[in-house]
This record gives sequence, structure tokens and C-alpha cells, in this order.
Amino acid sequence: MRRNPCKILALCLGTFITMALLSCSGGEETSEPDAAKRRRVPVANPQLMNSQTAHNYPGEIKAWRETSLSFRVDGPLIDIAKKPGESALQGELLMQLDPRDYRDRIRILEAELDGALARANKASQDFTRAKQLFEKDVIAKADYDLARSSSSSASAVVKNIRAQLSVAKHQLKDTSLRAPYDGIITAQLAENHEMIRAGQVVMRMHDVSTLEINTNIPENDIGLLVLQKGSKAVLKVPSLRNHLFTAALKEWSTEADKTTRTYKVTFSLQAPEDGSLLPGMTAEITLQNLKARKPVMTVPLDAVTADREGNSVIWLYDEESGVVASKKIITGEMYDDKKIIVNGGLVGNELIVTGGVHFLVEGMQVEPLKSPARNTQYSEYPNGQENTL
Repeated sequence: MRRNPCKILALCLGTFITMALLSCSGGEETSEPDAAKRRRVPVANPQLMNSQTAHNYPGEIKAWRETSLSFRVDGPLIDIAKKPGESALQGELLMQLDPRDYRDRIRILEAELDGALARANKASQDFTRAKQLFEKDVIAKADYDLARSSSSSASAVVKNIRAQLSVAKHQLKDTSLRAPYDGIITAQLAENHEMIRAGQVVMRMHDVSTLEINTNIPENDIGLLVLQKGSKAVLKVPSLRNHLFTAALKEWSTEADKTTRTYKVTFSLQAPEDGSLLPGMTAEITLQNLKARKPVMTVPLDAVTADREGNSVIWLYDEESGVVASKKIITGEMYDDKKIIVNGGLVGNELIVTGGVHFLVEGMQVEPLKSPARNTQYSEYPNGQENTL
């Protein structure tokens, strides 16, 4: 059977077209996975932040006066007039030592003083007679000098005994431990009938009519604060369901702690009448009175990396081409634990990659996770003018 050349030609042409179509179809299928393999990265604009924000610092509440009490003399303890938790008025008896030995010492000195006074009186009379006789040339100069010396010596003995008697009376008074101010007993460190040594701490007390809050301010923040005595701060106490109080700045340190590099700042407030605020409670101080400064540009800390020379670098995303390019910037101090201040290198309307920057290379095509709105806060900057904050 003779084959038709036209049919054969048509069949070959159809096969060629089919293979061409399949080839084109296969090329499109391989291009789709390439797009899917593009790294997806988060992008955002730099943020213009106001540096005049509130800062919170932890602290601990304490009584404004805390005292460890001790006796100035030795002796056995015979009475405990106040127990921990009890209030005491200034001058009220807290503890009592046995005063018998000190009273006996006073009696002995008083008797010695009586004898010394009698001897001093006789020596004074002898000197008066010797002076009269010496003026009449009845006695020698040596006898006159001896009478004068004896009178002076007797007077000195009287002064010495009187001084000892004064000390003995003070010691007798010191056998009674009395409250130095109005306060509350916080601890009793000795029991009745114990032998107490001078200087041994036997009791503690504090005055909670006024409370203090000590907090430590980092060196990066201390320069932003308006340190003026009486400046107000908000005090939040977590144990009281975050109840708020108002405290006033009392004092501050001008020298940083060598270990923590922080400055101690003390606030004070009047204790509430209901007694809800007690020493030992933790608190949080919120400071609002920061020095006014112009706004600062910030970027997320995760957006910043470093090049081989150690320069700070961020990655810019081009919306038209979909590629990224590195950009050197000048960074400042930390704004908070998640953002860092940028002092130069950015205009403010750029799109920067905020995550996964360590996997990027120059000219790499990426897919943004979302298309963020343009940052309109930077309209004050002309196009192409870098930030000089």
C-alpha cells in the first residue's frame, strides 16, 4: 500500500508541535519552584521614638530609721520591758541591767569625796595661816611653798573624785536601755538573766512613720534624669495588687557602684495610716521626669549585624527588584532591650530587613513577609538626606 506523503508530513509536524509545547510547559514548571525557594524575611521601616518615656526600676521598701541597740556597760539582764512588734515612745524603758554594783560604786565615791573635801578644807586653812605667817617673816619660804602645794593637791583630789562620781552616775543611768525615738521593736537578741557585755547588740527597732525606697539606676539612664530633691515618682507595690503611691526624691549617689555600674537613688514617702506598706516589700519606681530630648531613630536590634571591618550594617530591601543590599550605619546606645538608636546612615523611609540578616548576601532576592505601610513620621527629612540626629 502506498503511503500518502502529505499525511506523513502532517503527522511529523504535529509531533514536533506537541514536543515544543511540552518543552515550554516543563520550563514553566521549573521556574515556579525557584520563586518558592526565595527566602522570606520580615521587613519594616525605622521608627522615630520619643526619648522622653517612662522608665521603671525595681526597689525595696525600708524604714527611714533602723537602729541596733546595745548597752554601754556590762551587767546581768534583769528585765525586758518591750517585746518585738510592740511600739515604744522616745525615752521609754526597753531593757534593764542589774544596777546594784553601779549604785555601790556611787556610794563609795561619795564617801571618798566627803573625805577629800575635809582634807582639802584643812589644807586650804593651813595655807591661809602659812601665807599670813610668811608675810610677817615668821616661817621660811619652804614651809610656805609646802602649804600651798598641799592645798592645791587636795583640791585636785576633790576634782578627780567628783569626775569619777559623774562617770559612775552615767554608768548607773546606762543600765537602763531606752528608746532613742518613737518606733517599733523588730528583734530581741538577748534573754533575761544573761550576762550582757558593753556594745553587745541586744535589740533592734525602726521608725516606719516615713518609708524609703532604694533603687539602682544604670549609668545609661542616670544622665537622662532630672535629679532634684522633692521630684515625684510613682511607686507600684506588687504585693498590694499593684497599688500606686507617690514618692519624692530624697537623695542620690554621684559615684557609680564599682561592680554593678549603677547609681543608688533614694525616694521617701509618708507611711499610709492603714499600715499596709511595710519594710521589706518589693516595689517598682516609675520615673517620668526625663530630660526632654529630640526624637531618635531606632531599628530592631536583630536588624543590625557587622561587616568584616566591624562596622554596623543593616540590610535594605528594594521593593521594585526584590533584592537586598547592605548599608553601613552609625549606631548609638540601646533604646531598650529590643531596639538600638541609629545616629546616622538612614533617612528613615527605607525598608530594612528585621530578621535573619546573617543569611543574606548582596543582591539576594527575597520575599517580604508582608508589605508594611510607609513610615510617614520622617516627612521632615528631604529625600536622600541622611539622619543626623
